[in-house]
Amino acid sequence: MSEAGIVGGSRSRAAHAQELYDRVLHAISQWPDDADDTAFAPLALDVFRFQWSANPTYRRWCDALGWSAEEVEGLSDWTQIPTLPVEAFKWDTVRTEGVEDAGPVAVFRTSGTTGQVQGEHHVHTPTLYRASSIRSFRKVFGEPGTQGTDLLALLPGYLERPDSSLVHMVRELRAAGWRDPETDVEDGFFLHDVEALFAAVDRAREAGRQPVLIGVTWALVDAAEVWRKAGRTPLEDAAVLIETGGMKGRRKEWVREEVHAHLCAHFGARDVGGEYGMTELLSQAWSTGGGRYRTPPWMRVRMRRTDDPLTLTSSGATGGLDVVDLANLGSCCFLATQDLARPATDHVHREFEVLGRFDHAEVRGCNLMVD
Repeated sequence: MSEAGIVGGSRSRAAHAQELYDRVLHAISQWPDDADDTAFAPLALDVFRFQWSANPTYRRWCDALGWSAEEVEGLSDWTQIPTLPVEAFKWDTVRTEGVEDAGPVAVFRTSGTTGQVQGEHHVHTPTLYRASSIRSFRKVFGEPGTQGTDLLALLPGYLERPDSSLVHMVRELRAAGWRDPETDVEDGFFLHDVEALFAAVDRAREAGRQPVLIGVTWALVDAAEVWRKAGRTPLEDAAVLIETGGMKGRRKEWVREEVHAHLCAHFGARDVGGEYGMTELLSQAWSTGGGRYRTPPWMRVRMRRTDDPLTLTSSGATGGLDVVDLANLGSCCFLATQDLARPATDHVHREFEVLGRFDHAEVRGCNLMVD
């Protein structure tokens, strides 16, 4: 068995898990960006049937929705696969039995205010997680290299938490090469020292590299105001800004257009991108501007009606965002988020805009979009 192979489980379940693991790893590693449903649908449906049988939390949810074994076996449309609410990661340890690779298990916890119950994602497939994060980032920002990208992070509120999936992702990407070891004297993370961050941006630009600055929204807004007040040279296209996380109660909540306009005006940037990710997902969708996110080919989205969450919206309509992330093989690939979204283009299952969150949703998470 390979180092990244599946261990544990009964002989038949382990063999089935190994087969699915290999297929998912192949999808992450080899599928072209334009891979369509002829590749995605069969794998998603096979994973659905396996997780229905091997994931107790997901099985109980499907049972509560009235799914029979015959309906599970007969399903032929991946868009009809039932999704588990992300809140389940607070109720239970969401685990698909028999799926585990050779890496150490990581436990990521959701953010949240004091007194809130934190969700926990037990990641038994760190190899899939790393492969997914690296390949999806590479598709957007190119290969790491001496004339490539320096990934810098302004993540107060996350960096202090050792169980933050966002911090772990940034560390994995920097370790994979999206940094310049000759000019990168820090570890790429800046808690509150924006002057040190600005110096790192300057060094990257002087070295002919493109800094990609990912930051929690409120901290980027604060940093932008310092940048402008100091009369620094506008960034224009010399750097990429990626905002995530929302205001987190630090400022009045703004709509996305207000945030992006503020960042562009104060940093002198041409546009602002974003990262759609959360503790419960092992893959990320990235935006390079305009609020439009695109999933990697092993990840799909769909919109459900807000007044009837078991029914999908009509094409192009706003709804609750469901995500199918095949990298979640070891937990649950089929999740109903608390985000409101709509398709951004005709590629309705790959490209989307996040409009906000449900009114009852808790203010937490890597991808709380300002609303």
